[in-house]
Amino acid sequence: MLISDAEEMNPGKRNTMEDVHRAILKFGGQSGTTFLAVYDGHGGRGIADYIETRLENNILNEMRASAPQSDENAAPTSGGGGKAVEEDISPTLKAMERAYLLTDMQSRQAGIMASGATAVTCLLDRTEGEGRIYTANCGDARAVLVKKDSVVRLSHDHKAEDPEEIERIEASGGFVLRNRVLGILAVARSFGDHGMKEFVVCRPYLSETPLSEGDKAVVVACDGLWDVVSDEDCKELLDGWVERDGVSKEEVAQHLIDEALKRGSTDNISVVVCWL
Repeated sequence: MLISDAEEMNPGKRNTMEDVHRAILKFGGQSGTTFLAVYDGHGGRGIADYIETRLENNILNEMRASAPQSDENAAPTSGGGGKAVEEDISPTLKAMERAYLLTDMQSRQAGIMASGATAVTCLLDRTEGEGRIYTANCGDARAVLVKKDSVVRLSHDHKAEDPEEIERIEASGGFVLRNRVLGILAVARSFGDHGMKEFVVCRPYLSETPLSEGDKAVVVACDGLWDVVSDEDCKELLDGWVERDGVSKEEVAQHLIDEALKRGSTDNISVVVCWL
């Protein structure tokens, strides 16, 4: 596997860089296991910086704690918006979910109250067969799998205008005004934002996706990319650059950022591409 990653503050549109991204080819020191993440902070870098390494360490610890169990016969799940039934998801996804909730609780205990961050994490396990991708996310940071003839979204955008999120928020006593939770926040799930935590939860969407022959790349990025580049556009751009224009695979993350800027992105932009 080969990693291409890049980030852009987007000066003129943003005065600070609040994104953090991670790419670890041997996660936990294990060959064939890769960890990818993008954390998109808001209201400051506090939460994004806090979870930068803590979340991956918690995921690793939770996975090791459940190591005697096997994923082999676990049924895949699409995540159900983060509401998957406990018995229906694999030990790896359970570990990722526990790590999300634990890390969020720890950030509150650390007193990081004002800022927040959306997150998407992908764990690629190619230790057996073609392998699988385990994905967890909260908020609108997104991951997609670029296949030979299609593109598959691995995550779920927790936008405040999502009808399921509105129903959940209202059931908790909150409201969504002008597509913002309590008229303030455009995402319905995140790390941090502890003053709104009863409405802006951190329980992640979860998915398990088998890899197959012909799969090309996993692209993980914040909404600074996805607000202006669709999943399908992303696939077409990667295919065109690499197969037609001869662009190096190491350079495609920067090319995606340049394309987002050209299309008018007004946010920080972070992109990680893992070539399979």
